[in-house]
Amino acid sequence: PLVSKWAPLESMTPESFSAYDAGKTDGMDCYMYYGAVFDGRYVYFCPIRSKRADRLSVHAHVLRYDTHKRFHAPESWEAYDAGATDGMKTVCYYGAVFDGRYVFFVPRDEGTGYHSRVLRYDTTQPFKKPRSWKAHDAGLPHSKQSAAFDGRFIYFCPGYDGTTLTGKTLAEGEGEGSGKVLRLDTRGDFRDPESYKVFDAKKVSPDAVCFDGAAFDGRHVYFAPLQRGVALRYDTTADFENPKSWEAYDASPVGMKPCVGAVFDGRFIYYVAYGHSTMIRYDTRLPFGVPSSWEGYDAVMTGGLDTGGFDGGFFDGRYIVFVPWIRTLKEGEDKNRVHANFLRYDTQGLFSDPKSWDSHDAGFTDGIVSKGYNAGAFDGRFFYGAPMYDGESAELHGRVLRFDTTGSNATFSLD
Repeated sequence: PLVSKWAPLESMTPESFSAYDAGKTDGMDCYMYYGAVFDGRYVYFCPIRSKRADRLSVHAHVLRYDTHKRFHAPESWEAYDAGATDGMKTVCYYGAVFDGRYVFFVPRDEGTGYHSRVLRYDTTQPFKKPRSWKAHDAGLPHSKQSAAFDGRFIYFCPGYDGTTLTGKTLAEGEGEGSGKVLRLDTRGDFRDPESYKVFDAKKVSPDAVCFDGAAFDGRHVYFAPLQRGVALRYDTTADFENPKSWEAYDASPVGMKPCVGAVFDGRFIYYVAYGHSTMIRYDTRLPFGVPSSWEGYDAVMTGGLDTGGFDGGFFDGRYIVFVPWIRTLKEGEDKNRVHANFLRYDTQGLFSDPKSWDSHDAGFTDGIVSKGYNAGAFDGRFFYGAPMYDGESAELHGRVLRFDTTGSNATFSLD
C-alpha cells in the first residue's frame, strides 16, 4: 500500500481518466493481466493468457510502464517474455509483490493444470535480460490468487487445488477450493525449500478455502473469501504453523458474499464485492469473530449507475476506490456483464450514508472502449487498471486505464 497527499479529487469526471492500448508492446500479445504492482518508478502488469477461451494461450509477457514518462507515448512501455525462466514453464501469474528490491509474481496455472513456479525479477538489473529473472518451484501445484506482504513474508492466497484444467473454459469453473496458504521468507534464499512453508487453513475451518486477495494491517493478514463467506486472518506475531495463530469467521450472516481483494485504510478492512453490490468492512480495533465488529452497505445503483461487481480496489489517503469488473446479473438476464462503473467511498463520511459514495462510468475513454479490469497498481497519484476483457469483443485486450486521483491544483507530498 502506498498513500500520498494531494489536493483531494472532489468528484470523478471524464478528465480524471485516460487510456492507452498497450496490446502490441514490443511486438508481443500483451493481453489479459491479473493485477499489477508499483516499485517506486515502474508499474508491472501480471500476465495471464492471450485468448479468452483457450487455457493453453497462457503467456508470460510482463508489461512495464515507466511512470516518469508520458502515459500515451509508446516508448514509455516495454514488454519481456519471462516464459522460460531458469528452464521452467513460467507462465500465467495472478498478482505480484514488491519487497523493496524484487518483484515476485504469484503463480496460477500453466494451461493444463496449476503450478507453483514463483517468478522473481531483480529491479536493480535490466528488465529485458534473462539474468535479471529467477524462478523456483515451491512444490504446491494449487492456484494462488494474489498475495499480501508484511515486510518480510509473502503470503500467497490459496485458490483452487490441482484439478486438471484440460479442455475447460474460464466459465466452466476451477475445481475444489484449496486452503493451503504458501508463505515465502524474502530474507531467505529464494531457491531454498526452507524459505517456504505451508499452512492448511482447513485446520481452522473446513470452509476456510479459496481466497482471492489479501491485506496487511500491521499485525494481521486478512484473506478475502471468494467462495464461502468465511473470512480468515493470521496473526503475524505468532507461529505460522500453529492453528491457534489463525482465526476464521463466517461473515455471511453480516452480509459477506464472494469477494476479490481487500483494502486497508488504517482502521478498517474493506472486502471488495465480486459480482454483487454488498460492501462489507471490518473494524480492526474490535474482535474479529463478533458480528458488531462488521458493517455492511448495499451500494447498488450509486449515482444512477449499476455499481455492483468489482475486482480489487485501493486507498488513496481519503477514498476507497473499487475497480469495476462484472456487474450484478439480474434473474432471467443474459447480457454483457462487464462494466466500467468505478465506485468510491469517502472514509470521512459514514459507511452507511449514501452521500459518502459516488460513481463514474469510465467505459469509453480517450476514444477507446475501456472496460474489463482486474485490480491494478497505485503509484501515489495515478491508479493503473490491469486490462483483461471488455465483454464486447470476442477476445482479450491490453488497454490500460489510468485514473488520476488528484484535484486540478494538486501539490505533492509523498509519505
